[in-house]
Amino acid sequence: MNALLDIQNLAVGYTKREPLFQHIHARLDAGTVVGLLGPNGIGKSTLLKTLAGILPPLEGDISASFTSPVRQPTQETHSNTSAFVPSQPPRAAHFSVWDTVSTGRYRYTNWLGIDDQEGKQQVGKALEQTGTLHLAQRDGSELSDGEFHRVAIARALVQNTPLLLLDEPTAFLDIANKRIVAQLLHTLARKEEKAILFSTHDLALAMEYCDLFWIMTPERTLHTGTPQQLQEDGTIDKLYQT
Repeated sequence: MNALLDIQNLAVGYTKREPLFQHIHARLDAGTVVGLLGPNGIGKSTLLKTLAGILPPLEGDISASFTSPVRQPTQETHSNTSAFVPSQPPRAAHFSVWDTVSTGRYRYTNWLGIDDQEGKQQVGKALEQTGTLHLAQRDGSELSDGEFHRVAIARALVQNTPLLLLDEPTAFLDIANKRIVAQLLHTLARKEEKAILFSTHDLALAMEYCDLFWIMTPERTLHTGTPQQLQEDGTIDKLYQT
C-alpha cells in the first residue's frame, strides 16, 4: 500500500519532561480507515493535533508523501497534507452551510479571498458527498449535531488533502447518525483513496467500519493491527482494565 504518513519514535504532549505518550511508530496508508482508541486522557486528541500540525512533536519524525494528479510524488510537511476535524467543530451564527464549507478553500483563494469556479464546484461536490447539499443555504448554527458533523467533514474535504484526521466525529450523535458518519468515512477512503484516522470510544462501530486500529493502552504503548488481530491477542481487553 501507499504510505501517506510515516511516524517514527514520536512523542506528543505539552512539555518534553512529561510527554503524554511517546515511542510511537505507525503508518497511515491510502484507502484505509484507522480507528484510534484508548482511555480518556491518554493523549488521543493530542496525537491527532500533532499529526495535523496544530501541536509540535516533542520528539521523533512525521513524514508525509502523496501523489496528486498534477504533481510527482513529493515530500511535504504533514500540516499541508492533512485536514483536521475537531470533536466540536465551531459554528458561526448567520453563516450559511455553503459559506462554512467554502472557508475550507482558504489555501486556494486569491489575495482577495475569492475562489475560482473549480473551487465552487469542489464545495458543491463535498456537500453532495456528505449528503448536506440540501442544507447549503441553511444557517449552520441551526443544524443538528449530526448534520453539522457532516458539514465539518465537507469543509475538510474541500481542502483536497489525502489525509483526514477526525477527533471523535461520532460523539454526541444518535445511533443512526453514528452509522451515517462512519459509512461516509469508509466510502471516502475507498472511493477517494484517502487515509482516514479518527478517534472513538465506540468499539462496536469501529469494529464494523475500520480496517485497522491504533490502540493507546494504559501501559503507554501504541498497538497497531486489524481489529481481529488485536482482539485475539488481548490488546482490546486492555481498554477496559482499571
